[in-house]
Amino acid sequence: MHFETINFFSNIHKITGHKQFYGGLSYDEESLKTVLGRPAHDHTRALGEIIEKDMSQYKMTEAQHNNLELLKNGHRAVIAGQQAGLFMSPSYIIHKIISILVVTKEIKEKHDYDAVPVFWIAGEDHDFDEVNHTHVYDAYYKRRVKVSYKPNLSVPMSVGFYQYDKKAMTETLDRILSYIGDSEYTATLKEKVAQSIEQCTTWTELFHSLVHDTFKDDGLIIFNSHLTEARQLEVPILNKMFEKHKEIDQAFKTGQASFLKTVNQSPTIQTETNVHLFGNTSSYRSLLTEKEGKYSLGEETFTFEDIKNKIQQTPEEFSNNVVTRPLMQEMLFNTAVFLGGGAEVSYWGELHKVFEAMNVSMPIVMKRMEFMQIDSRTAKLLERYDIELDENIVATINSRKEALIGAHTNDQIAEEIERVKESLEQAFHPLYEYADEYFNKKIIDGNKQRHINELDYLKKRYSVDVKRSLRSELNNLDELSEKLMPNGALQERLYHPWQFSAKNWDYAPLSYTDKLILIKS
Repeated sequence: MHFETINFFSNIHKITGHKQFYGGLSYDEESLKTVLGRPAHDHTRALGEIIEKDMSQYKMTEAQHNNLELLKNGHRAVIAGQQAGLFMSPSYIIHKIISILVVTKEIKEKHDYDAVPVFWIAGEDHDFDEVNHTHVYDAYYKRRVKVSYKPNLSVPMSVGFYQYDKKAMTETLDRILSYIGDSEYTATLKEKVAQSIEQCTTWTELFHSLVHDTFKDDGLIIFNSHLTEARQLEVPILNKMFEKHKEIDQAFKTGQASFLKTVNQSPTIQTETNVHLFGNTSSYRSLLTEKEGKYSLGEETFTFEDIKNKIQQTPEEFSNNVVTRPLMQEMLFNTAVFLGGGAEVSYWGELHKVFEAMNVSMPIVMKRMEFMQIDSRTAKLLERYDIELDENIVATINSRKEALIGAHTNDQIAEEIERVKESLEQAFHPLYEYADEYFNKKIIDGNKQRHINELDYLKKRYSVDVKRSLRSELNNLDELSEKLMPNGALQERLYHPWQFSAKNWDYAPLSYTDKLILIKS
């Protein structure tokens, strides 16, 4: 296995070049010196102890214990986060974590600073339809397959509250592994994951367990934002966000407009709330909204003091929306670098005025690293059809298919069929002159149309037979498209990580890059 980098996208999210929207920071020595010199939050040790208590149930490694001590003592973190996808799917969740570890290693090597790798699990999220499935590539039938856990199930609460059906989860695991194939690796994997399914209870706990097992030796610290103890720690922050929600909302709207005008793109954040907090997360997670001094949560109405009391008494019932989530992260953690996908990087820029309104400093915001797995068969097919890996690869594959079909198609046949259809029209004209009540035009039209349909079928059948003769070649090209760019997106955004590697691959040779990293076997 080795790594290569290519310029896959011509406009690979260069918006962080607009440093004025990102605290004037970039990934360089001067900016790192700035963020590393900031004072730690007063609650830092308490936060570390909450994380330690939660992680201890998964049997922490020495590397994780060491990093937690650094965290408690105020060391800055390198953070990325994600919803709890089914069995750590899709692959870019793993790639986010690899990005964290690469940047943490790089900061140590280049700046002699022990940053702490932290992965934030968004257990408060309620978009179950987004996390209840994964995709795998069926090598036998050369097709993409969607595998879901209870696809018709509706989970309106935060996924951190959802207690999964262990039998159904085990069956889902079996379906996924059946497409990956039998091997010593999958047998071991099945045994370990089945144990986690039995030992855990909630959706987020299972996700946490799998991430922990995959990256424990790398010292990864995992924070479940859904923890009740964490919510208790966040009470002063939630109160401050609620008290200043009007300033936050105005800052968001002003800052977003300024950002979008400068970078000339559509908004990433679209929200109808003006308070930017969720409530009722254990039952039916609802956005908190305000109108004329009254606050609505679902069908209930509250006063300002009512909400403050609820935050104080049951903070676990509240969580952040997209506007206040980055703010909560920075008010909770001491962050050096935040790594996110392209959309996340964009919405941090849209929120720059929100940070100013709350007098909170931004970390260095960077796009996570992107990866593409190339197996030996895929590499051979790319070479065989002379296809370059670039942003036009889908169009290139389609053009290769069209060229292949065109080279084996006799255009004169199609032209001759069209000529016969035209002559048929001419041949039927005299019949219309004899039309009367017994020999009406509808009968003539119907008969003519049947002849035309037969000619159309002849033309279509010829095209089908040409494609059938090229089935192997066309299937090869479809395989390239499905493996590398399913639905026109990078494979990491759709496929399950177990699809690609028999073990957690070694990221040690890597350094941070915004280029696409090819992993070749």
